[in-house]
Amino acid sequence: MSEQKITYLTDVALLTIVVQIGRGDAILKAARDIGATTGAVGHYAKGIGARERLGLLGLAVEVEKDVISLFVSSEQRDAVMDHIYRVGGLDTPGVGYIYITPVEKVATFIPQSLMDRLEKSAPQKGET
Repeated sequence: MSEQKITYLTDVALLTIVVQIGRGDAILKAARDIGATTGAVGHYAKGIGARERLGLLGLAVEVEKDVISLFVSSEQRDAVMDHIYRVGGLDTPGVGYIYITPVEKVATFIPQSLMDRLEKSAPQKGET
C-alpha cells in the first residue's frame, strides 16, 4: 500500500460571516462571484442579542442566524471581506458581521494538475 502525501495550505485565513437567517445564500454567491469557492460552508446557529430581550416579561428570545465559514488565501482575504461586506449589506445595523481568523495550516486534497500549475508559477529559489 502506498503512503499518501498530505498537502498542507499554510497561507490561509478563515472568514466567518454571521447574518440574518435567509441571507446566507447571497453571501455564498458573493464569495463565488469574487472567486473564493474553496471551503464555503453554510449552517445555522442560535443566539441572543440585546435586541432580542423584548420577549414576554423581558426574557431573551433565541434567534437563528446563517453562519458561513470560508477559507481564502491570505492575499485574497481583504478583497473577499470587502466584497462580502458590501454585497451582504453588513453596513446596516442588525444585519450581521464578519471576522477573520488566521489559520496555521489546512490539510486538504488538491488535484495533481493544480499542484503542477502552482509549482510552475511559484518563484524558484534565488528568484525575486
